[in-house]
Amino acid sequence: MTRVRKTRILAGTALAAVIVASGHHARAEMPEGDAASSYGCRSLEEIAELQMIEGQDGMFFRILADLRLQHAFTDQTVDHLAAMAKALEKNGTTLIYVPLPTKSQVLPELVPERASLYGFDAGIATEIYDDVVRRLNDKGVAAVDIATPMRKNNRNSFGEYSFFQADFHWTAHGADVAAKAIGDRLKALPAYADVTPVRFDMREVPPPEEFSSMREMLQKHCISHVPTVTAHTYEAVRVEDDAAESGAMDIFGSGDETAIALIGTSYSDKPISNFSGYLEHWSSIPVENYSISGGNQFGSILSYITSREFQERRPRFLIWENPIYNNLGQYGAAPWAEIVAASLGECSPAIPANASGSNTVKADLSTTKLSDDDVILADIGSDVSRKATFTLTGADGTVRTRSIERGDRLRSTGRYFFSLGGFPEGSIEKVAVSFDAPIDDTTTLSICKTKTGEQS
Repeated sequence: MTRVRKTRILAGTALAAVIVASGHHARAEMPEGDAASSYGCRSLEEIAELQMIEGQDGMFFRILADLRLQHAFTDQTVDHLAAMAKALEKNGTTLIYVPLPTKSQVLPELVPERASLYGFDAGIATEIYDDVVRRLNDKGVAAVDIATPMRKNNRNSFGEYSFFQADFHWTAHGADVAAKAIGDRLKALPAYADVTPVRFDMREVPPPEEFSSMREMLQKHCISHVPTVTAHTYEAVRVEDDAAESGAMDIFGSGDETAIALIGTSYSDKPISNFSGYLEHWSSIPVENYSISGGNQFGSILSYITSREFQERRPRFLIWENPIYNNLGQYGAAPWAEIVAASLGECSPAIPANASGSNTVKADLSTTKLSDDDVILADIGSDVSRKATFTLTGADGTVRTRSIERGDRLRSTGRYFFSLGGFPEGSIEKVAVSFDAPIDDTTTLSICKTKTGEQS
């Protein structure tokens, strides 16, 4: 463990040294035009919007995301995921976390030698991914290594790689291999013992039109046509049998409930890859896909886990896919407070509150015992709101204001879990919550916990 962290630091230091020392010299080493590229590409490493580098067999890599060796997966992030897993399990949901590897971690043999100028080392890249999976599992999080099977089976019978050549997403083949590894791990979990499997067969379908902003940007700098973003595509077809028709496959006791909730990024959202379909095929469990393209690391999980749908109908398994380069500590502890509180779902009945104008509700907290592990749940009562502003007033008259906002790509659940972490004990006497939509009789304020029983 310690050795890996030292390696990361050394790698980062080496990378900085290369960049500083090489300067214009590195650029001078790069041949021009066709001599340097199979497609006559020029100046890919200088594109302001997305620096790229061309590898073997038409495989293009993003310099920042795909060749990066340092991934911000701290011990604190591991602890947050462990707390989430415990909170979910307390209510019958098993978390399966899937760190999605980069192109370079799966296809190191296609990375050009020139990538070493940016500090890339295939051995270190592999070890860093393995370290993340190992640390999560050591903390009780069911994390799945999909990089190893994707490396071992990185090309299908049609010659298609696990990742598109001119785009950063995985192909149907990559999604297939990853889903099998997840299905194998899921079936080994104790919770799977109660599952009556449902058969899903994969059927080839015409590939949908796929737009790639990376390929479009790339093509502007190349003379010849770079590889298109297309591949053999498949859909999952449920095979009905006597057991399924009789309802024996229902593991929830209700035919309209979902067995697996898939939370993820554009990797999970693209029809051309159909990751959710392959999950159904290899897990033998129906999947409901809540992934969001462009939602970044927290978009889909916050959209789903703060929803009324999740609270009222929790899945038996929650699979969370996230690229390893996404920094889960980027926004501090606030997103995690929402995630863990919503996962746990231990909230008080609505506290007495009064309307103040058309968009604001106020409550007196002077007699309410609060701790910095608590959160205030502000629920407008519908899905119309995307922003809530919390104004906290202390006994000494100090006023503190914080806001929670859901971007346009996120679902508007109208439910906001505001963390009291960092506020001195006894410093909150009153709270006012202003929404970006009108309140009504269904608007409530509650106090929720973020600690499971053994942690309280």
